[in-house]
Order: sequence, then C-alpha cells, then structure tokens
Amino acid sequence: MEYMRFTANLPLDRTIKFSSAEENTEIMKRWGVNQEVRQLGAGKFRSDLAVRHVQDIELYADRFSKALSAYLEPPAGTVSFLFPRSVSGKFLACGKNVGNEKLIVIPEGSGVDIAVPDLAGSEAITISNTRFTKLSEVLTPTFIRPDGLSIVEGNLSQLYHLRQALLYLVAHQESEASDELLSDLLAATIAWIADSPSQGSQSEVVHTHTARVHIAKLAQEYIEEHHRESIRMEDLCRETSVGIRTLQRCFKEYFDLNISDYLKAVRLNTAHRELTVANPTDNSVTTIALQNGFTHLGRFSIEFRKLFGQSPNEALAKC
Repeated sequence: MEYMRFTANLPLDRTIKFSSAEENTEIMKRWGVNQEVRQLGAGKFRSDLAVRHVQDIELYADRFSKALSAYLEPPAGTVSFLFPRSVSGKFLACGKNVGNEKLIVIPEGSGVDIAVPDLAGSEAITISNTRFTKLSEVLTPTFIRPDGLSIVEGNLSQLYHLRQALLYLVAHQESEASDELLSDLLAATIAWIADSPSQGSQSEVVHTHTARVHIAKLAQEYIEEHHRESIRMEDLCRETSVGIRTLQRCFKEYFDLNISDYLKAVRLNTAHRELTVANPTDNSVTTIALQNGFTHLGRFSIEFRKLFGQSPNEALAKC
C-alpha cells in the first residue's frame, strides 16, 4: 500500500508533518509523551500526526511511512488507550502481536516497546487518571482497572466504530456538540474494555518481568549504553547470563529483529540524529561515524544512504 492511501483518513491539511524520526520524537517529548522512534525501513522517512487537545484529554492519530521500532510512555498522571494500525496486521507490543484487532491500555508508569515491519500507525486517547477513575466508577462500577500494560480484545465491530469516532473528532475539530461526542467516545471505550471477554484474564496482562522479556531488555539496555563501542556476542551473553541461542531467541521474539540488525539500526539512527544537528564547520561525517561504532567509512555511507535515502554528507549539509 502506498503511504498516501494509508493516510487517507487523516485530515492531511491539519497534520503535523515530520521528515525524520528524530523530529517526531522531539515534538512528542515537548508534549510530555516519552516516545522514541527509530526508522528501520529503507528510504526517505515521513510521518503525519493529527492531534486534538480538550482539557485533560488528548486525541492522537499518526501514520509512519517506514518500518520502525519505538518506545511509548504516556505523560505523568495519565492513562492511554492505543488502537494499533499496520498494513500487514503485524504490530508487536512488548513482543506480543496485537495486530489491528486489539486495544492496548497503558497505565501511568508503564511503557510499551513497539515493532512494526511496514507502514505503521495508531489512534490513541490519553486521559487524566483522575477523570478515568471517576468515569469508571460511574459507568462501570464493577470494572477492575488493569494494574499494568494490558492487551484487550472484544467485539471487533464495536472496536471499529470506536476508532472511527476518534478519527472523526480529530478531523472535525469545529463539529457541533463536540463535548458530547467526546464524552460518548470515552464512555463507549471504557464500557468496551469493561465488557471485553478478556478483561480480568491474567493472560491478557503483558508480563514485563518474565525471564524472556528480562533477557531481551537487558541486551537492549547494554546496546543502547555501549553502541559507540565494539560489542561482542560474549559481552551480551555475559551481561544477560544466558547462552547465545537463548539470547538470540528472546531478543528476536521481543523486538522482531536480530541483535546485529538492532545494533546497526541504533548506530545509524544515532548518527543520523547527530549529523542533522551538527555544525558542519565543527564536525565531520568521519568523526560522527567513528563515534557511533562505524570503522569502515565506505560501508557506513552505503548503509546510511540505503536506510535514509540520502548520503551522510547531504544530512550534514542540511544543518
């Protein structure tokens, strides 16, 4: 599917447009959303984001033109409901494929690792904990709030209508009775979660402290901290206290990438970010490449162009 078709249900004349994953990350952090996006798919990056802020509620709809990995954590004092979207139907949240047919509930203090192998996107509602608690107590008195990151599944037709109502509110910000429509959307979403057959089932809570997840996250943290240095498999095995086969399997299942490809993506994305903000008179492509673990400059240039659709010199010259 072409990216323009994928974004057809967004109000493109009102969207915030990003030409790099770094721009997207920076803007979201300004709004208190801890979202870090890394480009994985080859070619020029594009992202569109439509937002609506109403008091203590934010509505989001975003689209990404490339395969990506991301980490998302909602602002302090809020809970988020995330409607995943991908062309292939593969959308991994903390190693679990939620596809396009489930809802992710992200409470305060929780975060979700996301991996999507193609065109990706989502719709989301972020609401203050205080309002969510009050609404839940009134609308669904027997509802037990998830105590951690949860994946909820239920009636697909109702889920589709929730998504469409969210998109309508984002696209039609001057619509009449918008407060009533927003209230209806929140009530229907909370009711859908409470009525879901999976609600209360421990199997639907994303257990982020299992041995498999712990191993994958330890390896990721080591890579993030040491990607500027030489990283050997024995270093990661020593750090995670498991053998190479277990390490590779746990990492692949969680991040949908093998370790070497993830490390390369971290290094290339970091180099891209640093090149696009560097002063060309004080920095060089060679320096930034070497600082990010690339010792073969010709290979770095080839891999950089393949991923971002431009040479390192072109990225530096844009500053």
